Amino acid sequence: MPTCDDIAAAWLSSTDFAGNRTAVDLLSRAISPQDFALKRDSLPVAAAADPATAAAILELLERGQVPTMAAIRTLTAQNEMRREAERIEKLGRRAQRSIDDFGKVLARLAHEHWTAHGTGPTRRDVLCSEPVMALIADRIGEIAPTAVKHLWLIERAQRAGWIASNANPQSLCAARRFHAAKYGNRVSLRPVNTIGTMVTGFLVDYQNEHGRPPRWSTLARELRDDRGRRLFHDTADARIQELWLTTAEWIAIEEDLPIPGKRGLRTLARKARG
Repeated sequence: MPTCDDIAAAWLSSTDFAGNRTAVDLLSRAISPQDFALKRDSLPVAAAADPATAAAILELLERGQVPTMAAIRTLTAQNEMRREAERIEKLGRRAQRSIDDFGKVLARLAHEHWTAHGTGPTRRDVLCSEPVMALIADRIGEIAPTAVKHLWLIERAQRAGWIASNANPQSLCAARRFHAAKYGNRVSLRPVNTIGTMVTGFLVDYQNEHGRPPRWSTLARELRDDRGRRLFHDTADARIQELWLTTAEWIAIEEDLPIPGKRGLRTLARKARG
């Protein structure tokens, strides 16, 4: 009758561990733990017929571990989680390539919700909406609804300047690129954080010089980027962009006039130190 060592050696003979005494010993301990006075479930020889189990056994032997059933189950679960994480990361890169298309849809949904309800939609509402799910299917592929959050579409669209949000519930709103899109190159095309920083800087300088905040019409008329382009098309455009600027804390409102916000002041302080 073959011993557990014979069984282990026979199975490993067709692998990279053929003739490896250490690997044979480790596998023997898994096949017949009672021979080593170990109290645990034995590894059925037939288990190696399953490709995933066989791969896990070899990986555990490579690590110098006894391939017990418990260790195999743990490793298999970890490998599945890693593969899923890698798959989602790959899909995330695909999402990034279409982020402007996602940003436009997310911003439009947020803007329409604010117009209708006076608040922003929840993240779940917009991510599970038909337009977003259809775009995901078209640009990324089939994804389980529970996995959509792992694409980080909200965060990616926010960095791209399409939407803004903060820690407050239903704060999601359309941001700079959504509002500026209708004006093309008649307004500044600078990145969203550059826009926010310029607005805050203008407010600080104006207050220091005049001792009071500027009117919205003054902000719209005088604020220009480094290429001389207006940041806002007109006063109405500045007022409609008030929402995302306050949401992102680039500005705050005092007696219906814009003053520097917390984020804006932090950004200016960092620039001054740098």
